[in-house]
Amino acid sequence: MKYGKIEMISCAMIRSTLILSAGLFLSGILLLLVAETTGLAVPTAHIALLAVLGGALTLTAALILAILPNSGRNLHNCQH
Repeated sequence: MKYGKIEMISCAMIRSTLILSAGLFLSGILLLLVAETTGLAVPTAHIALLAVLGGALTLTAALILAILPNSGRNLHNCQH
């Protein structure tokens, strides 16, 4: 077991990261709509904000992983 080695970045990992980001963003939007219609506006709005920000952070992490110098060799054969 070697420590300090970065895992191989694959197409499946980038795809699942993007799906997670979209899911967090959409759930945040839906929670914001729920927050406006229910009596629990403040806690639901906070959870919605955290979900939207989590989606943005996840998308940023996917971008950073995709532009790393060694990832080009692994990602150039991805099917879009």
